[in-house]
Amino acid sequence: MGEPVPDISAQEPSGPKPVRGRAVLASALLLLPVVYASANAQVSSMFSLLVPPVGALLFLIALNAALRKGAPKAELSQADLIVTFAFLSVASAIASEWAWVGHSALHMFPILAESNPTVRDVILPNMPDWLAAKDIESVRDLTTGGHNLSYVVGKLPLFLPKYLAWAALVGSLFFACLCINSLMRDAWCRRERLAFPIIQLPVALAEKGGRGAVFRSPYTWIALAIMFSIDMLNGFSYLFPNVPNIPVKDLVNLQDLFAEPPLSQIGFFPLAIYPFMAAIGLFVPSDLLLSMIVFFLLRKLTHVVLAANGIPQSTFSGTFLAPGPPYFDEQTWGAVLALFVGAVWVARPYLREVWQSIRTGKREEDGGIPHRWAFVGLVGSFFAVLAFGMAGTLPVIFLVPYVALFLIFSVVVTRLRAQLGPPTHEFAFFGPNSIMQRFFGTRWLSPRQVVWVNQVFIVMNRIHRTHPMPYQLEGMKMGALSNVRQSHLFWGMAAVALVGFVAAYFFLHVYAYRTGQVARWSESLMYVQTMVGAQKGPDFVGILMTAFGFGVVVGLDAIRFRVPGFPLHPAGYLLSSNFGVDYYWFGLLLALLIKNFVQRYYGHSGYGKLRNVAFGILIAEYAAETIWMTVALVTHQSTYTISFNERSLGLQ
Repeated sequence: MGEPVPDISAQEPSGPKPVRGRAVLASALLLLPVVYASANAQVSSMFSLLVPPVGALLFLIALNAALRKGAPKAELSQADLIVTFAFLSVASAIASEWAWVGHSALHMFPILAESNPTVRDVILPNMPDWLAAKDIESVRDLTTGGHNLSYVVGKLPLFLPKYLAWAALVGSLFFACLCINSLMRDAWCRRERLAFPIIQLPVALAEKGGRGAVFRSPYTWIALAIMFSIDMLNGFSYLFPNVPNIPVKDLVNLQDLFAEPPLSQIGFFPLAIYPFMAAIGLFVPSDLLLSMIVFFLLRKLTHVVLAANGIPQSTFSGTFLAPGPPYFDEQTWGAVLALFVGAVWVARPYLREVWQSIRTGKREEDGGIPHRWAFVGLVGSFFAVLAFGMAGTLPVIFLVPYVALFLIFSVVVTRLRAQLGPPTHEFAFFGPNSIMQRFFGTRWLSPRQVVWVNQVFIVMNRIHRTHPMPYQLEGMKMGALSNVRQSHLFWGMAAVALVGFVAAYFFLHVYAYRTGQVARWSESLMYVQTMVGAQKGPDFVGILMTAFGFGVVVGLDAIRFRVPGFPLHPAGYLLSSNFGVDYYWFGLLLALLIKNFVQRYYGHSGYGKLRNVAFGILIAEYAAETIWMTVALVTHQSTYTISFNERSLGLQ
């Protein structure tokens, strides 16, 4: 099993401490570089452990080493490093996919309308002026590219009001998630003893201000030296093909070995290592590792069985891209609802305490904002999102379950990551749209409503690899380990999220005006075309498959309750029912085998050494990625990446 995060508060004074000014200063100085990298180096910003904030943390640790010799009083403490990393992680998360998916809507529709009738006749007339530019002359200069930073600054009178309008919507969702985390932090960060695998690296790096045990282990340094050398060699090989390389990512796609159906319809099925993902797997509890692998293989087997029975299959069969058998979207929603019900059931005593605190206005011992005000913030944010939907003429009877379902999904992903710590959690083209379509159909939606749920609400439906809510909770957990006042973390995360989102929108426009790329990371057109072209009623098979997914989770939980040591966990079923685990399942298998071997034959001492090897691999990979990412951003040319997606050729 994975070990819980070590309590690094042992050397710290008891009681909550305020966030120090030097942590605020470090966060402020690094915020814009981290946001710029998160917005523009997209292949480096789609993991559970994001590269830009880890790169910033490594920089601060190196700076601390210099300050220790020349100006020891200016050195950042363990708590300072933790706070800075927490703030930068939240800003990086919101500047990544939550910014990417909606940004193109600010300018692309009048440009695309000249050649696309769906955009001209459906989308453009139904997007409000306060969210999107609608006059072609105001954005025609974007198509030419070649514009510099000062030119984009001159476009702010056009775009800044729209940045702020989108920030109001995204900020309301963010703040609702933050309030839920504030209400639940004691249960999730302390009482339920969740493992929090993703924060193992930053916690180890920040220990004693960068002088922790991880840097005293020879196993860390040996693994770091080997892995860093491989990544730098592969980076130079990418730039200079005559230089040899050492493959550590994709090895072979098993689908390519099968020429005839049904095996040829198994979909993307790689054998790939991705060392940093395998290293994270060494911190993940073994039953959860095994569950992800087993349910991924069952998903692939399902594709083959259906193909053998005449039902065509592909990588995304059963999802929004290819709805129908085997109904993986529906199964996933059933699993989400069941896991949410289970989480609420487990937390019943705690929730009663929270409700009592809401009624009395009791102060929190960890210095967090009172539960009463967190509850008020949650309700206010919920109604703010409803107001956005009502501006699109969506009825309240539709909006209330719609927004509630998104928050339910957010809670499940957040608790799941705290418990399991997957290297990524990709729910492609997944969200309230899919389940609401199954239960309510789409015939009743007007063109304006179709545009609203598919474009204005795209952030709730596109992809969730950098959903900010897990980063919020991880920041609270790291703050608790260093006795940081939770209210300071709460308001700090809220502030950096707002600044980070607006700055990301600006930086994405800097990229767009320099390269002339009009539509980037936006699938809203596909969503609208699908819904307008195939309006239909409720999908009763889809509803049944949602119930099936719910039943699978309930069944697995019942077995685990009655059979101690049962190895399959329902969280693995949820994660592996969607695309994403495909990239790194083989690396997780290697991690599981290695970890179990070491634990069985070398015990706790051996596992401790293995953890240090994992730390060395992670430090090396993230340091190398930071270097190659920076080179790409400075030169605007493609470089090597540790990511599963390659940097696109040409301008970055």
